[in-house]
Amino acid sequence: MQQHFETIESIEDLGEVLWYAVGVCEDLGAIRQSYHFTPLFQRQNSERTVVHAHGFDPEWIKIYEESDFRKKDPIPPRTMAHGRLLTWKDAQTIAPNTPDNEEYFAAMKEFGLVHGFGLPLFGPRSRNAYASIDFDRPLEEVDKTIIGNVRMISQAAHQRVCVLLEAEREPIELSRRELEVLSWIVKGKSLSVIADILGLSPDTVKTYAKRIYAKLDANDRVGAVVKALKLGLVTA
Repeated sequence: MQQHFETIESIEDLGEVLWYAVGVCEDLGAIRQSYHFTPLFQRQNSERTVVHAHGFDPEWIKIYEESDFRKKDPIPPRTMAHGRLLTWKDAQTIAPNTPDNEEYFAAMKEFGLVHGFGLPLFGPRSRNAYASIDFDRPLEEVDKTIIGNVRMISQAAHQRVCVLLEAEREPIELSRRELEVLSWIVKGKSLSVIADILGLSPDTVKTYAKRIYAKLDANDRVGAVVKALKLGLVTA
């Protein structure tokens, strides 16, 4: 496990940190994973939260990216308030549920999201995050050592993300059009949808996206969005 920690500490790209953690947890048996990076003073199910998901049904990810649906999910904020590991099952009964909450839980059941659990991840300067892990079987059937390793890797990856975000960088300048494209990326829109919104060709929007990623020193959408929010370049 120490070797994984050292590797995480050596990675200089935010996106690579997250994918490395995903790979380690996957090797440990995790079927589904998500990491919810939340701007300061925001709830973990807010529309400004950046979600890095792996292993979930693509249709579920598409639905979850809709801010109105995401707000119905009480599990992340309940897990953060709980302060420690909380199964999805227990999260559904730990507090009174609204009709929106019940609608969300019904959707989870429909997509087979039953046995996972949430983890609160704590970082410097109150830069906290939430992670969810699913082994696709009851938690009591998973070796406790494996659960412990998954928790440690998730926390180590989040701390590295925080360190990379706090590193000093040169001021970043984006053109008006790049800021427009970035603002829609932050809101979870696909490049093809952004092209329709802005009345541009898909290839033109792809070019803008590549420039944005390059200027933000990011390899993917998640890294670009997290950095953009941290730097205050856009608001969701």
